[in-house]
Parts: sequence; structure tokens; C-alpha cells
Amino acid sequence: MAGSNIEIILGALADALRAQDSEHLAGLLDQDVVWEGVQADQRCDGRAQAMGVIRGFFARRELALDAVEVIARGDAVVVGMHGPGFNGIPGDFENAGQVFHVFTLREGRVVRWKTYLDRADALAAAGPGRPAPAPLR
Repeated sequence: MAGSNIEIILGALADALRAQDSEHLAGLLDQDVVWEGVQADQRCDGRAQAMGVIRGFFARRELALDAVEVIARGDAVVVGMHGPGFNGIPGDFENAGQVFHVFTLREGRVVRWKTYLDRADALAAAGPGRPAPAPLR
């Protein structure tokens, strides 16, 4: 994969959104990726497990976003997503909310994908970087 980490993440997310197909995200994931949701018991080890969760998300709803925020932090990219189902409540795909995905990349592949409900927590987890712009509202 070529390009900056932001280009890699945004390209795959745009393709997945446009096609409503989770398989566009499979190529992003390292074979040994660790995926963690907002709940303590939401963890997957490896691409197959992570894609099982991601496929399930796409199977239950159409992916729709009202706003997206993207911030680069070294090897990490923070993506804030606002829209229906992005509220941290498993199974609630109706109510809008916002979550923050922290993608950690190595050699163009996501090795860790963790989701946070709080923007400050996501930015802290992503590591130091330039000051982040004001949050989306």
C-alpha cells in the first residue's frame, strides 16, 4: 500500500462507505490485528475475528455518516465518526452518536484498531502530535 497513513485509512473508509461493503476494510488489516470496541469485552485477535465483527456491523445496517474528523498522530490515525449507530451502544443502530477510532499502522497495515467514546481519550491513546483542532459539533 502506498501513501500516508491518512490516505490509506480514508481511502479504505471511503471505498467501504461508497460500496456499503466491509471487504474494502479487510485489506487494511494486518493478519495479527488487535481490534477493540468501546466495551471491555469487545476484543478480537487476528484479521478473521475482526472482520467477523466488521461484517456483522455492515450486515445489520447501512453505513451512514453525518460528519468525519481525521487527525494524524505518528503511526496512528484518529477518525471521529458521527451518525446513526455510532453511539457505543451495541445493537443500537438508530440513535446517532460519535465514536473515535484509533488506527495504528505499521508498513501500511492496521495492527491495532481501538474505539473510544471520548475524543480526548482517543487522542491521548494515539500519542503526541500537533495540537488537535477544535472538536466537530
